[in-house]
Parts: sequence; structure tokens; C-alpha cells
Amino acid sequence: MAEIEKQTEQPYGESEDRFALLSVAAPVCALIITTGALYLGRSVLFPLTIALILSVVFSPVATRLERYFGRLISAALVVLLVIGAIAAIGYFLTIELTNVADQVSGYSDNIGNKLAALEKNTPPWFQHIKDAVSDVQRRMASTNPAPRQPPREVMAIPVPTSLSDSLRPVVPIVDGMLKTLLIIMLLFFLLYSRKDLRDRFVRLAARGRIPIAAQAIETAGYTVGRYLLLFSLINLAYGIAAGTVAWFLGLPSAPLWGLLAFLLRFIPYVGAISSALLPALVAFALFPGWSKTLEILGAFVIIDQAAAQFAEPFIIGRGIDVSPVALLISAMYWYWLWGIPGLLLSTPLTACLKVAGDFIPPLGFLSILLGADRALDDYHDFYRLLLELNPSGAREVAIRYCDENGLERTFDDVIAPALVLMGDERADGHISDENQRLIIDTTHQLIAELGNRFIKSRIAPSVRVLGVLAPGELHFLGLLMLLELLRKEGVVATFTGENKSPDEICDLVKRFTPDFVFISCVTADCLPATLELVAALRSISSRVTIVAGGEAALHQSTELINAGCSQICANPNEARRAVRRFILQRAKSRLPFGVLLPRRYARAALSATEKAK
Repeated sequence: MAEIEKQTEQPYGESEDRFALLSVAAPVCALIITTGALYLGRSVLFPLTIALILSVVFSPVATRLERYFGRLISAALVVLLVIGAIAAIGYFLTIELTNVADQVSGYSDNIGNKLAALEKNTPPWFQHIKDAVSDVQRRMASTNPAPRQPPREVMAIPVPTSLSDSLRPVVPIVDGMLKTLLIIMLLFFLLYSRKDLRDRFVRLAARGRIPIAAQAIETAGYTVGRYLLLFSLINLAYGIAAGTVAWFLGLPSAPLWGLLAFLLRFIPYVGAISSALLPALVAFALFPGWSKTLEILGAFVIIDQAAAQFAEPFIIGRGIDVSPVALLISAMYWYWLWGIPGLLLSTPLTACLKVAGDFIPPLGFLSILLGADRALDDYHDFYRLLLELNPSGAREVAIRYCDENGLERTFDDVIAPALVLMGDERADGHISDENQRLIIDTTHQLIAELGNRFIKSRIAPSVRVLGVLAPGELHFLGLLMLLELLRKEGVVATFTGENKSPDEICDLVKRFTPDFVFISCVTADCLPATLELVAALRSISSRVTIVAGGEAALHQSTELINAGCSQICANPNEARRAVRRFILQRAKSRLPFGVLLPRRYARAALSATEKAK
């Protein structure tokens, strides 16, 4: 009944406020420090990152091969497969791009004619802007003429070249070869020692007080590997379709455009456009007119949208729930750090970071930052407005939802989930005591206000319900919502109030003479006092029906039943069904034998039976 509330009443101290501020600033500081480390150590971290991503992608393949060939040979086979694929792609791209460049150079006349035609067809307003810019440049040049210097005769003196100048063109080639060799070796050892590395990672996390289960690591690795594998297969299909279209339209080197489409589509959003622009430029140079260029652009865009809108949702499903905006910002971030290679790796890196945030609690902020945009439930707006210290806005959200969906759905869909979210964030120290108090006070007033918006028809004879908090219990909002729902059904429901002693509660029961006493017991510390209260109430009246609810009451249901409780309810609906059954039984007992129930009670009995099922 009150298990939806998790609020605590311990106030924040000054040290706790400072700790909360540090907990907010810590992710920002960590991001700044990590960015600096990634930028300064890019020469070492870049090969390591590539090897890690490749090991995540090919770990399932190595695991399957290990059953037949053993761990050493399976890791070596995967590495050889990767080397062969990369070498073949590099060789093919070099040869085909050279051929395309030679072909395009032979059509310089066609390119010149098209550019001249474009210049002739330039709109007048654009030509006026161009002339105006040229005029401004001329005036600035005439105002500030460059100083003229007399020409000097320069004698060419042969300068002896040093060894470093001679080797300078070779350094990038050697550096690339060393990085490639380093990636190959790292990939082999990561595949060969993947289980040992996982155990070491868990032990390091345990020493850092970071709770990570081995099953979580396996799940994270499987999730990322599956996502990247399926995404690569979709990109491969996109590349094959793009190459087929290029061949059908008569574009030379169709396999080249398919391969580039496959590779460039790993770059989020701009990759597919880039893969269409390159063959479109070649078509512009080779073919007369504009039809082939427009056909290629349109075909590539249609294929990309078919892959994004139909193939990816069907094959990958929800994937890892990465936000499109976060993916785009991540691409810009990694491009700024590592250039074009970082841009190609942005999607796999974002996927890895998102899954790490899902499974590693200290990195949970990554899951929030990179998580997919999802349709927020109504309680998110209600809760957000309360955190923004806007209780009037939160009240409008709840009232509008209540008018459209009714009181019960408002409690179930807006109020209760917001209280659960508040309890979770308060337990984690993410909201202050002031935020918590505002949420509780606003919700307390709102529950009564929402209940008063409905006309309550009284049951004759009336059923009287008394809502009681266990001595020392602080969770009362769930009990208030239950009482409002009972009032809406015609029950005379009364709340005794907060901080009542057992003697005061017993005195209220004597004066109110209720048919039901609902006791909310959520906190385990209140259970002994609850047992004493139940025994005292039972000694006052043996006819009153005592119903207990709450997390602590559910855990100690046997003791409460032995003390005198008639029923332990797990949720408000069970309590409401108990009241309906009581109404039906009392109506039957007061009718003469053989007289049918009035239609009103028959409908109530039917409704209670259906809800009980």
C-alpha cells in the first residue's frame, strides 16, 4: 500500500551537500581529464583502441573456433583473417582509385564544358553578389597597396642534404607499419588472453569498490559484439547494393564504389552522403548531362534510408539504445581527437561506452548521456517540474492527466512512479532534502485536490474505513491515495494523521467505530510497534477488520496475522477488493431470505469478482 514511497526523513548536513556537489562535478572533471589523456596519448591509445574493438567484434568467432582448434590456433586464425581482409581492402582501393583518377583525367573537356555551362546559367542575383565581393576586394587592395621591393638577384647555392631530410618522407610509412604491427600483436594477445583479462578486470574493480559481476562483463561484450557484427553486415549489404546500382547505371569501377559505401557508412550520418558524392562526381565528369549524377545520388539515398528505417530496426532491433544526437556529437568529438580514424571508430566506441555505462555503476552517467531518446511517460514531466521547483506546473500536469484518464490511472501512472523515482534518487544522493520535501508536500496536497474533483456517492449503509500509520512510520502518501480511491467509491474514509501514538489511535478507533482499519507499515523498525498496535486494536473490538500493508508488513505477514490482522495486502487493489467483498457480504446478510440483491449491489459484486480474477 505504501511500498511505492522510499523517502527518508534524515536531513542533509553541510558535508553531505558538499558531497552531492562533488558527485555532480566528478563526471565533468573526469571527462576533461580523460579528453586530455586521450589527446596527449593518442599515438599509443589509438592502436590499443582499434585492437580492443576488433577483439570485441571477433571474440564470438574466436570462441567458436576454440572448440575445434584450441585457444592459440583460433586466435591466430582470427588475426590472419583480419590481416588478409585489411590487406585486400587496401590493395584494392589503391589500384581502383588510381584507375578512376586516370579515367577522369581523360574527360577534362567534358568537365570544362559543364563548368562553363554552370557559369552561364548562374542567376543574376548571385552574379551581382560575386561582383560586389570582387569590388570590395579591389577597393581594399587599392587602399592598402603592398610595398614594392626591388628585385634581387638570387644565386642558387647547393645545400647538402642531411640524413634526416632524406628520411623524412619515409617516416610516415615506417610509423604506419609499426602501428599496424602493434595493432596485430595487441589483437592476438587480447583474443588469446580474453578470459584472463576479464578476471583481472573484475579483481581490479573489486579493489576499487566497483561492483561488477562476471556475467555483466560477458553480457556487455556479447551486446557490443552482436551490435557491431550486425551493423557491419547491414553496411556490407548496403555496399553490395550500392555497387550493383553503380554497375547498372554504367559507372566504371562499380566494386570500388560498393567497398567505399561499406566503409564510409560506419561514419554516422555523413558517411552515407560521402559514399554517394564520390561516384556522383565521377558521373559528373564522365557522362554528358546531369541525369546519371542525379540518379546515383537518389539511388544511394534511397538505399541508405531503406537500411536505416527497415533493415536496422528489423535485424538489430533496439540495439544498444544509442541516441542519434549523442552519436553525432560523439563523431565530432572523436574526429577532433583522432582525425579521420577517430571518425571511423566513433560508432563502435560510442557503443562500447554506452554498454559500459549500463553495466558499471560509476559510469552510469555515460548511459544517461548516450542513451536513446525515448518517449517519456507523464510522470517524467511531473517529476522534472518538481525538481525545477515548479509545483504549480507539476500540479497542472497531474490535473490534466486526471481529467483525461481518471483518478486511479493518475495515481498509478503519474504520482506513484514519481515517488518511486524520488526514492531511488534520494537513496543514491542525487537529490537534496529540499527537493524531497517539496515533492512530498506538493504530492500530499495534490492527492486531496485530485480526489475532490470527483463526485462521491455514499453507500447506504455506509462503510467506515480508518487509515492509520504505524507508530514511528513516515510513509503515508500511498495510504492517502488508497483512502481517496475508497472515498470515490462511496466509502467513508478517514486518515488519523501523522505521528499518532498507540493510545491516540486506539481512542480514535473507539470514537470512529470503523469497519476497517488500514495500517501502513513500510519501515522494518516500526514492525514491533505495529504488532503491539494490532493487539491493542483487537482487544478493543473483535469485529473490526484490521488490514496491514507495506513492505515490512509483507515480510512479516505471519506475525501480523497471529497478532490479530485479518489480511495483509500487497497493493491498494487488494485492499479495495477486501472492502468490496465486505460490502457485498453485509448487503446479503441484511436481506430477507429469498430476496434478490438490488441491481447496484449486483454490479458491485460482479465488478469485485472480475477484478479479483
